[in-house]
Amino acid sequence: METKNSPFYERLSISEAFVGARALRLTDIIGKQGDDFFREAGLVAPSRAISTILFIDHNGPSSLVEIAKALGEQHQLTAQRTTLLEDLLIVTRKPDPNDQRRKTFHLTDRGLREASLIEERCREAIEVFNDLNKELGFDLSAALEMGRKALAQRSLLERHRAKPVS
Repeated sequence: METKNSPFYERLSISEAFVGARALRLTDIIGKQGDDFFREAGLVAPSRAISTILFIDHNGPSSLVEIAKALGEQHQLTAQRTTLLEDLLIVTRKPDPNDQRRKTFHLTDRGLREASLIEERCREAIEVFNDLNKELGFDLSAALEMGRKALAQRSLLERHRAKPVS
């Protein structure tokens, strides 16, 4: 157990209940290390925005709603990411010629180069995660997906209510 930078809840006798907090810490470290991993390959976009770039690359100009829905993200988070990608000159927002109320995001030339580098670096990331999985003794990605599916099928509250009363 880490001690120097361990969060408060790690010192509690009920620390095993903090699965969500641990998942967020894992997300944070993967995000930070992912930024370094992608930056080393010459990418400008943060690692948490690469799925947005790849979606537009694979699907063409897309609206904010389309991107958010496809990535399973909240609209506000997608809006923040697309604004960041606009600031980095990776995407540009244009009005839809068929509906002036609708705006679509397009990859710029820089965005197209990023998308190509991302695809290449993701193949390398698979090897890195395979190495991590060997070290852990299980497939981290598969375990996370199994946990997500199990909780989508039967919530924490449903599981609690189904327990016999002691």
